[in-house]
Formats: sequence, structure tokens, C-alpha cells
Amino acid sequence: MFSRLRTALFVLIGAALGAVLGRVVLEARRRQEAGLDPMDIDIRRVTLRPQDVVPGIVAALRVNDAPWSWLHIPSPLAAFGVNLGVASFGGDLSSLREAVERATTGALGFDPQEMWGRGGWSASVVEDEGYAPDAPGDLDRSE
Repeated sequence: MFSRLRTALFVLIGAALGAVLGRVVLEARRRQEAGLDPMDIDIRRVTLRPQDVVPGIVAALRVNDAPWSWLHIPSPLAAFGVNLGVASFGGDLSSLREAVERATTGALGFDPQEMWGRGGWSASVVEDEGYAPDAPGDLDRSE
């Protein structure tokens, strides 16, 4: 019984630490984007709400279920990691997706500006290949 209480206490501590550190990372990133010193963060301004801790607790409860149990991740570490990720990137998933796409396309040798310049794959990629779709009446099914 005491081991379950100890694990629950460590899960709560890990979830709270992950949420606080995620908020600090988020604040540092916002300050950097604004052109300010990212290391000049007032830790007293970082607030923690109960809804910030919940994703980590849920992850800690689910870490013993298959397929996650195959990874053998301790519950407090799962709570910490999930809350760190959710607090730092949860509300800003579009910029995280864009950063990952740019890094991936750059690593593969593609030009990210050319591919994503207009917000998506350009139609000129298909037109440059000389591709012309058949008209609906061009299909000859008698063969």
C-alpha cells in the first residue's frame, strides 16, 4: 500500500515539475521570438493550473497498459514528459509542425521555401511534369 502511495506522490511531483518546466520553456520561446533575452524569466510569473497536471496523470495511469507497457517507462517519468511536452508545445502545435516539416524537408535536400511558399504543395509540380488529366469522355472501355 505504501508503495502505491509513494508512486502516486512521485507521479504528482513529476507531473507538476513537467508542467512548470514546460511553462518556463514556453515563456523562454515567446521571449526569444519577441527579441528579448530568453533567460530573463521571472519564475514567479509562471503559474500552474490543475488542468496542466491532468495529461501527465492520465499518461502515468496508462503507462502500464499495452502497448505502452512494452516500453517499461516509469509512471513518474511518463507524467513528467507528457506534461513537459503539453505545456511547452500544446497550444502551439502548428508552429511545432511547421518547424518539424522545415527541418525534415531541409534534411532530405528539398527546398522548404519552394514547397511551402504558398502554404502547401504548389500545383506547378504537377503541371511541370507535363501531366494532363484525361477528360471524362476520353476513357475507352470497349477494349
